[in-house]
Amino acid sequence: MSTRCNVVIKDDSGDELIFYRHSDGYPEGVKESLNTFLNMVKQGLIRDNVMQAAGHLILIGHEEYNGRLNSTSMGWKVGAYEPTTQIHGDIEYLYTIDLDKKTITTKAV
Repeated sequence: MSTRCNVVIKDDSGDELIFYRHSDGYPEGVKESLNTFLNMVKQGLIRDNVMQAAGHLILIGHEEYNGRLNSTSMGWKVGAYEPTTQIHGDIEYLYTIDLDKKTITTKAV
């Protein structure tokens, strides 16, 4: 069975985007990719606003599904993180990345 999760990326302007991860959504499964994303923000490699930063999470998830972080290949998915319009009802974890505070919070649902 898959461990599903959502990731919310937000900033102080009130903007936020939501991403869905269908499998490996437990903390040990997402820790590396979410920390990679946040470290890129902290280092100034990507901007610290939702509009310009969030797409990089899709790229990180794409690399993960193409063997750099995980050998699993799912041709019908772009990557591990998919944009979504809502918090899904079947998730086990909700992660919030605050771009202004440069933090990741984890909530078991």
